[in-house]
Amino acid sequence: MEFRSGSLMSNDQGLQVKRLTTAGIKAAAIIVIVVIAALGGGYYWYNATRTPVVAEVKIGLVFPLTGPSATSGELHVRGSQLRADEVNAAGGIKSLGGAKVVLVKADNQGDPKISASETERLIVMEKVVAFVGSYTTATTIPSTEVSERYKIPYVATTGAPQLTTRGFKYVFRAHSEVVKTADISISFLKDVVKVETVALIMENSGYGVASSKVSEAKAKQAGMKVVLSELFPPGSTDLSSIILKVKNANPDAILWVGYISDSLLLMRQMRELNVNVKAIIAPGGAGFNDNEFIRQGKNDAEYCYVGIYWSPDAKWPGNEAFVKHYKEAYGTDADPLAEEAYEAMSVLLNAIERAGSTDPTKIRDSLSKTDMIWVAGPIKFDETGENIYKNVVVVQIQQGKIVTVWPQQAAVAKPILPMPIWDAR
Repeated sequence: MEFRSGSLMSNDQGLQVKRLTTAGIKAAAIIVIVVIAALGGGYYWYNATRTPVVAEVKIGLVFPLTGPSATSGELHVRGSQLRADEVNAAGGIKSLGGAKVVLVKADNQGDPKISASETERLIVMEKVVAFVGSYTTATTIPSTEVSERYKIPYVATTGAPQLTTRGFKYVFRAHSEVVKTADISISFLKDVVKVETVALIMENSGYGVASSKVSEAKAKQAGMKVVLSELFPPGSTDLSSIILKVKNANPDAILWVGYISDSLLLMRQMRELNVNVKAIIAPGGAGFNDNEFIRQGKNDAEYCYVGIYWSPDAKWPGNEAFVKHYKEAYGTDADPLAEEAYEAMSVLLNAIERAGSTDPTKIRDSLSKTDMIWVAGPIKFDETGENIYKNVVVVQIQQGKIVTVWPQQAAVAKPILPMPIWDAR
């Protein structure tokens, strides 16, 4: 048989074409695999390095918004909201793609049981990832018990020592507690006022009882004689019997712990019964560090002292801006209650920014590594969640303003000593 060129391939020619075709397919396949791998690798690289996008970060606030401590609770909400607004205005939580901070408020009404149940509600129903709260010791202790059980981080605004002695891992406190504030209060009475005798009048609550024990021990260590020690029920309507005991004991100074309504009552009845001392100081503040005490107490509030964790005239970073922003936002001066919540919220949001996550455990781990200086001084937590630094000063109410009077290196005014007697005011 005769084969014509161009009509049919020889066996050798077919084999060559087949080999070329197979090689082309293999080459094309390799190219496809390389492209897919490149695309896949780029996809995974992109997802590993891009900033996670979260719409909002929910923070729970549990404070007394009704009842005897409602004005104090509202001050805490204001301080918390101001810091959240500042962060949102600056672009939100940048490590979470600009997530907005949303505060979810709960009213514990000053009731420990309600404080616990509202804390749980915010965790289960509102899905908050962290807390700031809850001002009074009686409401903060049960609230933090719930948050610890659910492993939700909590930056507290109470001064009771027992807050950080329970072995909890999710509870932190940025401002100085009562041991530190009692220490500076006693030192001021001894070194500046030259006190020899003191009376302790404190409310019968977790914070008051702890303050009484700490203050009495430190007073005795300083060589002072405790001539009277009284506990009174919170929300009292009459303190005259205790005040008359003070009059009979005739101490040089009074160490006082009571919240806003009791503080106003104390000073009014001291004036009515004409009971005078060289100084009255509140270690940690409670009612004395509430601007409502100054506003409502007027002349009765003048010259009172507070051993406190913050002063509006402090020169720490951010403090001047905080005082200015607060005045602009609320039309009134910032006070220590608003500040402690502002500071707590600042610490919490800083930790969330560094964590780059809404995972409560990651936020907790980030909180434990906090090392910053803010409106009241340096903040760094020990293994119990307590700030290791002693950021405390003594302030006095002078002409309706809180001013730092001690120690000397921080003072902007001299203490007015002794407190003028009632008949001379």
